[in-house]
Amino acid sequence: MAKKFACGDVVDGCAWSTTAKDENELFEQISEHAKNVHNMTDIPDEVIQKVKSKIQEV
Repeated sequence: MAKKFACGDVVDGCAWSTTAKDENELFEQISEHAKNVHNMTDIPDEVIQKVKSKIQEV
């Protein structure tokens, strides 16, 4: 089952979202987005936990 994440669930006002075949692929896309758009080279553990809690199956 595919996984979906909307950045706006964690970062207010961000309209970016992505869908991937599994959580590993999803996190690759999320970390690229976080680095390129939010200038986050390191993603803090509490942000990762927040992201994980917002991932939906589609």
